[in-house]
Amino acid sequence: MNAVSATISQSLESFKANLLEKDKSLNTIKSYAQDLNHFYKWIEQRYEPPHLVSRLTATDLRDYERHIKSDTSIAPATINRRLVSLMKWSEFLVSIGSTNVNLSKNIKIKKIQRQNNIRWLTRKEVGKLLHAIELTKQQNLRKGMLHQTIVYLAVNSGLRVQEICNIKIVDIDIQREIIRINGKGDKHRVVPLTENTKEAIVNWLDEREKDSDYLLMSSKSNLITTRAVQHIFKKYSEQLGIEITPHSLRHTYCKQLAQNGVDIQSIAELAGHSSIETTRVYVTPSIRELQNALKRTEF
Repeated sequence: MNAVSATISQSLESFKANLLEKDKSLNTIKSYAQDLNHFYKWIEQRYEPPHLVSRLTATDLRDYERHIKSDTSIAPATINRRLVSLMKWSEFLVSIGSTNVNLSKNIKIKKIQRQNNIRWLTRKEVGKLLHAIELTKQQNLRKGMLHQTIVYLAVNSGLRVQEICNIKIVDIDIQREIIRINGKGDKHRVVPLTENTKEAIVNWLDEREKDSDYLLMSSKSNLITTRAVQHIFKKYSEQLGIEITPHSLRHTYCKQLAQNGVDIQSIAELAGHSSIETTRVYVTPSIRELQNALKRTEF
């Protein structure tokens, strides 16, 4: 293929082939392909064929950026993922000589505003994460089971990332369905285990290959680090186009308790909050919740 006279469609196929050569996961490649296909369809509506890479300008990409940013039906995280895909493709075009300039140089990632800087996930988003982990288990059972256990400890038990990493086998009482946590500020609390979390822990203990006093370990160490856990969530965030962190799952745990009628004092105790004011955000309606309520009640 002549890089200079390549069509956009041809360059997208070359980009996917390049990602395969770099050992990117099939899910990552699929995500890039979907995002760039959205851009390509927009170009098809904008111009008559042939759609050559050489005819693309930075103005086209900025116009596309304005187009998707103005669409209120698209989540900010999805907008950012599509823009990042466009930026990666633009860098690839420069590398193969299809263009002399990075067409996406002036693209700006959308700043996501969140009330009180608190981010919790919807049940649908958590479902997508758990589905992605099931796919990981199909490729690498032990790795997927580790990821599943970490996620359940965060979203079903509300543990901080450091608390997850510090769990020892002796802290877990499967029969009584509890975990004893040595939390922030050396404060101890007891957290109930849900059925799914208990099952994940039991299965992980049967599957893990190393002996360790700690529940979770990596292939390199007998104690998994907070950095390793954060890296795991970063990978899934990129794969799904959803911002997911250990702390956002902890927020989700607290929010789910509040939405299901658990009183604020009990939530504070379960989460290990030192002040009830920290917990109050979960029982205070978010801007999105207020907007949804207004849609249901407006005249």
